[in-house]
Amino acid sequence: MKKYFLFIFLVMLSLGIFLPVNAEEINQQSVSFTVSQWLTAGPVVVQMPAFYQRNNMMGKSFSPVDLLKFQQKPVTDVKAGTDFLVTDGQQVIWKDQSSSTISSITDDLALKWQAFYIQVNRYVPVNITVNTTQDFELFVNGNLTLSKYDADGKAAQKSDSLKLEPGKYLVVIKSLYQKKYNAPWQVDAKVSYDKKFTGQAISLSTSDEQLLDLSHILLGKMLTNTQLSDDGTLVLLNFSETYPPDGKTVNWFEVKSIADHKVIFSSLHSDRYQAEWVPGSHKITYVADNGVSQALMCYNLDTHHEKVLMNKLERFSGYEWDHFGKYLIFSIEEKYEKDTSGVFMVHGMEDRLPSYRIRTQLFMLKINDLSITPLTYGYLTNNLEDISPDDHRILIAQNFPDYTERPYTKQVMMEMNLNTMKVDTLWFTSFGGDAVYSPDGKQLLVTGSPSMFNGIGNILKKGTIPNDFDLQAYLFNLSDHKVTPLTRDFTPALLQSYWNPYDKQIYFLVSDRSYQDIWKLNPETKQFQKLDTHVDVINQMSFATKSPMLSYSGTSISHPATGWVYNLSDGKDTEVSNPEKSFFKNIEFGKIEDWNFVDKQGLTIEGRVYYPPNYDPSKTYPLIVYYYGGTDPTTRDFGGRYPLNLFAAMGYMVYTLQPSGATGFGQKFSALHVNGWGKENAQDIIEGTKKFIAAHPNVEADNVGCIGASYGGYMTLWLQTQTNIFKTAIDHAGISFIGSYWGQGYWGYSYSAVASANSFPWNNKKLYVDQSPLFNADKVHTPILLLQGTADTNVPTGESIQFYTAMKILGRTADFVEVKGQNHHILDYKDRIMWQKTIFAWFAKYLKNQPEWWDALYPHKDL
Repeated sequence: MKKYFLFIFLVMLSLGIFLPVNAEEINQQSVSFTVSQWLTAGPVVVQMPAFYQRNNMMGKSFSPVDLLKFQQKPVTDVKAGTDFLVTDGQQVIWKDQSSSTISSITDDLALKWQAFYIQVNRYVPVNITVNTTQDFELFVNGNLTLSKYDADGKAAQKSDSLKLEPGKYLVVIKSLYQKKYNAPWQVDAKVSYDKKFTGQAISLSTSDEQLLDLSHILLGKMLTNTQLSDDGTLVLLNFSETYPPDGKTVNWFEVKSIADHKVIFSSLHSDRYQAEWVPGSHKITYVADNGVSQALMCYNLDTHHEKVLMNKLERFSGYEWDHFGKYLIFSIEEKYEKDTSGVFMVHGMEDRLPSYRIRTQLFMLKINDLSITPLTYGYLTNNLEDISPDDHRILIAQNFPDYTERPYTKQVMMEMNLNTMKVDTLWFTSFGGDAVYSPDGKQLLVTGSPSMFNGIGNILKKGTIPNDFDLQAYLFNLSDHKVTPLTRDFTPALLQSYWNPYDKQIYFLVSDRSYQDIWKLNPETKQFQKLDTHVDVINQMSFATKSPMLSYSGTSISHPATGWVYNLSDGKDTEVSNPEKSFFKNIEFGKIEDWNFVDKQGLTIEGRVYYPPNYDPSKTYPLIVYYYGGTDPTTRDFGGRYPLNLFAAMGYMVYTLQPSGATGFGQKFSALHVNGWGKENAQDIIEGTKKFIAAHPNVEADNVGCIGASYGGYMTLWLQTQTNIFKTAIDHAGISFIGSYWGQGYWGYSYSAVASANSFPWNNKKLYVDQSPLFNADKVHTPILLLQGTADTNVPTGESIQFYTAMKILGRTADFVEVKGQNHHILDYKDRIMWQKTIFAWFAKYLKNQPEWWDALYPHKDL
């Protein structure tokens, strides 16, 4: 009996009866998948339009196949059980089915949609073959790639080749049934690829779950800011959304009721921007552009009345309301043109900057009569710092170059009496800062470097130069100019500060190691308290002045931006915006863990590891190491130009760390950045990478790559002169010669005033020469990819060019990809996509032994 069943089984197997769903067939040349599980919608009966027999103006009549070509509805986000169309009062839903044949159709014309997903795990050219008796169109991610419009009732086969990059693709076949052909309505499909593309290059499914891809980084409705009304009942939300294929970006704002989450105002599809709350009311002001001129408008959300405050705005650059809605102060730009003859003198280093000759002056708009009063004048920009609580005084800051001492700028902070126009100087100093009034108007809350106010905020031992990017807070008494440091022993670095008039407490948005949090300081007890918030990296905060409410927005390590309102009385917060919730509903993220170590100096170096979403501890994975190494930590924010979740989704383990010198870890730690340039921080990266590999045996130690940009690009180049642990390296806009960056970059000398404090090419050749990768290029044997925009004004493009030249003269493996017209960051939508793919393809070539993607992007040329 057993032999009989075995015989039957073998016969059935030979006939293909037991072929599994989406079966994989392998022959000597290719791997092929037959699509045997579909998501189907339909059939939907369709009819010819009225007067279809008549010719149109081009002499063409309407044929049944034109019903196929007509797009009834875009097909996106296909999922079993969800609605697709409503026809004749009946819902057409997507069904998960194995059959591709419809037999019970009696109408003359009908349409059917069949869909499946292709998960592509590496770059691979595929061939899609469709066999059917009917006319059809095939779409891949919404793009028409294959069609047949000449059906005659006989089965025919059509194929198309596609070059697919890693990601998930929705394939939809839309077919037209015509009863007159008396042929079965069946559509079969097969997907195949060359067997030389090793590994499981693709898989087919009917599941809409997917891994993170680049479109989810660049597209979607992104929350960018929140602002609370004074009473804390309404919140103004700013959004931005980018649209393919050209990357057009739309910005708008909405006003939402916090109680019921209803949107009561939206500027979408209207040119309104720079929205602000009018104090003590449910009114907002904004700049409106009608295509001819700009105007500052005021809109009453209760009465829906709109009023013009200022018309025909020219060179308008911003404004700020007082505390009682009686006036606002705005700024106007004045631009002093350079000599247009083509020969002109540069007046100082800043004069190289295109914006340097744009200066702004302050004006007051009185609301009762809409009259305007000029407040400042002169050749220096006057910046409004704050308005006093009684609205009678304002703080004005002037900043100008001074090359006699570090940091090569001077600041004058002044207080103006708006009634008398009298101006008093509060300080005149080399290290400036920002200032706001205390709620009683008797003190200022000042934020600036540890060197400000003669170094009163500096806790380091004598002779140690602090990191002046590690901002501190001070109290400045207006009556006697006494200064009291507030945050000398507070480890986090300050990003934003606010002295709340409602509860009289001081709030700081801070960089706290790899997080960005909100902390509260009691100015009487000097006690700090961290607020328990819902996101890892808070980007901004806003306070209601007449209720215990604050709003904030930010991202988390595996979640895009959300907005929250926090009650300061009970510590509870409520989500008010999660605009990308549905966009990310099907995205599967991998596990992320903290991974720290103690370096040779005894310092704890914090880091974290991103695992691939389908991580299997029994398998091995290539590793990408990402760092900045400069003064800022690599925070736990989502997205960005180097999206670590996305690297992990492409099958890599990813390790990022905070080398010594980063802010957010205290002054002693951040001071290691000063005159460091690859000393301790590079050794931290090397030591951390070695220890990480040792602690993770499933890391492929022979397939470890690294990547960094700007100062991180410098680190990438420098690391290759110090170690051979990396199989490949990617540098974007890295500094190869510290001296040329110092002298040529727009901000080279001013950044170096902190990073290379008191060191110059003439007094510290050891730093400028010995610590420059260019002068150690002969030690590099690692294949390197150099990336940079041709219009980079921060790190001049020559930094990449000269290192590329060195690599070529030395006979080392290096490629250089320039992005035309782009500055330090690659912001153009299409360029950003190509730049990002270049990075992915390079890593695939060297860390996965998959050179085909790189070769497709940059084919060899005999030049």
